[in-house]
Amino acid sequence: MPSIDPRAWRPLFDAVYEINLARDHADFTTAVLNGMSRLIPADVCHLHVIDRAAGRILHQSLPANPFRPEEIAYYVSHPEENAFVAYYDRTGDKHARRLCDVTDPVQYRRSEFYRHCLQRLGFRHTLVLPLALDEHTVAGLAFDRRRGEFTPRHCALLDAFAPHLLLAWRRYENPWQEKSPSTPSPRDRLRALGLTPRESDILFWMTEGKQNPEIAAILGRSLQTIQEHVANIVRKLGQENRHAATVFALRRLGRA
Repeated sequence: MPSIDPRAWRPLFDAVYEINLARDHADFTTAVLNGMSRLIPADVCHLHVIDRAAGRILHQSLPANPFRPEEIAYYVSHPEENAFVAYYDRTGDKHARRLCDVTDPVQYRRSEFYRHCLQRLGFRHTLVLPLALDEHTVAGLAFDRRRGEFTPRHCALLDAFAPHLLLAWRRYENPWQEKSPSTPSPRDRLRALGLTPRESDILFWMTEGKQNPEIAAILGRSLQTIQEHVANIVRKLGQENRHAATVFALRRLGRA
């Protein structure tokens, strides 16, 4: 597996940070697409989720969904014709792959699936990360380009993002529920304790089990700066130490 360009670590950390601050699954999906579109440039970045037991599908794209209803309907009703679905079902592979990794692109562009779903838009290059969310629910984070092949390093970035995406997904109760703008985000709820935006960010990561060096890397700050913020958080919350402040915040978020 190729190494990740060090310059990509910060936008990758930013993407992980954003998806963990989402208010609900709708905000979560938007955060995923925003973060990934900055990390891996593409003509379209989209996340589709299929609940096989209930026959439901969620689909969101950035920019706005370019697919027609009949194109989405063909995709849903003919998944076996999708080169990626066929590849992942056949191999059990869980890693991000490019179109050229899973099939002959020339032959694929002659297929009925391509003609019905992608030909109109002119997409020639695709990158997909498969995700098994639970027993019945599968998802695909996909990128489409008209020009310019995706690289093995793009695959490595997605593979690094995958475990964070799965953990964040499970923090939200109902992916099929409508967006609830009135529900405050975890950061907003922590800020209400009298903390600054930066302090609430750091306290959030403390409740996620991150240690100070990890938080420093995520936020792009020095370890000394993080330690100073943690000391201020402990003092403002009236707690004895870092652990007590973390437990206090977890209770405030209803997670303890």
